[in-house]
Amino acid sequence: MTSTARLQEALARGLDARVGVTAPAQVRGVFAGGALEAVVASGDLPVAAERTAFRIASCTKSFTAATALLLEADGLLDLDEPLADALDVPLRILGPDARQPTVLDALAMRAGFPTDDPWADRQESLPHDVFAALLGEGVRAIWPAGERFEYSNLGYAIVGRIVAARAGMPFRRVVESRLLEPLGLTGTGFDESVGGVVTGYRPGADSGRDARTQTWEPLPFSTPGAFSPIGGLFSTATDLARWCGVLSGAIDAGAVLPAGLVERMRHPQTPIAGDPAGGGVWSAYGLGLTLRGDSFGRVFVGHSGGYPGFTTRMQWEQGSGVGAVVFENATYTALTPAVDAVFDDAFGVTDAMPAAPEPPAFAPWPETVAAASALRTSLVEGSLGDPAMFDACVDLDVPFARREASLRALLADVGGVTDAGPLTHESPAHATWELRGPRGALRCRLLMTPHAAPVVQKLDVVAAD
Repeated sequence: MTSTARLQEALARGLDARVGVTAPAQVRGVFAGGALEAVVASGDLPVAAERTAFRIASCTKSFTAATALLLEADGLLDLDEPLADALDVPLRILGPDARQPTVLDALAMRAGFPTDDPWADRQESLPHDVFAALLGEGVRAIWPAGERFEYSNLGYAIVGRIVAARAGMPFRRVVESRLLEPLGLTGTGFDESVGGVVTGYRPGADSGRDARTQTWEPLPFSTPGAFSPIGGLFSTATDLARWCGVLSGAIDAGAVLPAGLVERMRHPQTPIAGDPAGGGVWSAYGLGLTLRGDSFGRVFVGHSGGYPGFTTRMQWEQGSGVGAVVFENATYTALTPAVDAVFDDAFGVTDAMPAAPEPPAFAPWPETVAAASALRTSLVEGSLGDPAMFDACVDLDVPFARREASLRALLADVGGVTDAGPLTHESPAHATWELRGPRGALRCRLLMTPHAAPVVQKLDVVAAD
């Protein structure tokens, strides 16, 4: 059996049961050398599966990184230049005293900004002047630049603004003229004009906690703006497979994207777990691409994408050029671990990924402690407390009323709260604690925005294991 056939079989085993439960529709394609060899679809689609356009969310970052590298090759941008110097507007960074993060740091996810997915995923349409004001007011960093992996959309939004300023045209036009048009990616673009676009959904209000009664609510599309560089593209299985072929080097696109440039994108820039140089199992971030290495020396390259209404995963094994693109039209469906498990199955990967290194010593932000302390009190009563503690994205992702109804059901499951555990922190912007009852415990986790005056961007309350 060929490696493409093995991967297609593994995709069927691992992903068929998800449709209708985690998303209304799914398209998955297996490719070799950038050409689709098999496409399977489930659910209602507006056109043929291979031509149906989904939002690819953070898979857009590979296009953003490529444009930055192209401008460097043109002599218009130095990736070692500090962000504050490269920007056309003032940037104020509040955080650990260290060197200023560079363009390369932002592309390699080591600028030191906090993880910001829920907040940033709602910022695509942010006007450029409002983004400039945000940067001037100040953004928070949690680690010294260059020292540690921390996934940051803000960093890519900043790079996108720099790319536009240095190229002298809107960011989307840079991507279109330098990549989409010359590569023939006609089903890829920043708005619905690409055609064949599928509607995105989130779980409906009456879905409850039983997958058999799952319902779906359609979500509107965000329009292009200051945060389009982090995740604004729509694409199809045909186009995204071809783009993966370009990035793997299987498709000779030297006139558009020189081989040395894509090799640099695939190079492990920032370790996440394990040691890319030492063999064994490891993971790292390149430039707009994620990397996983196994004990056989194989490297799996790609990216995941999550946006309101959409989840995407692209991945290939670099040695063979065999890979998959998978799209689902629902919010944050945990597709990435499912696809990674499929690849492990198909390629016989059995070694577990080592744990990420412990962070350096830090103190939580006072705002993090204050928000967590207030929530430790209000959650016990089945309430989220003061709405002013939260960024607008929290209510947009799951309305407050629905969150509080779910919270009350969880509190009933554990028999009420008799004890609140201490706060623990994975970073200055993060807090976790438990609410314990006679029949179990709830795990609570919050994450703060990167603003100068941060607020809660994410709150999870789930049954503890």
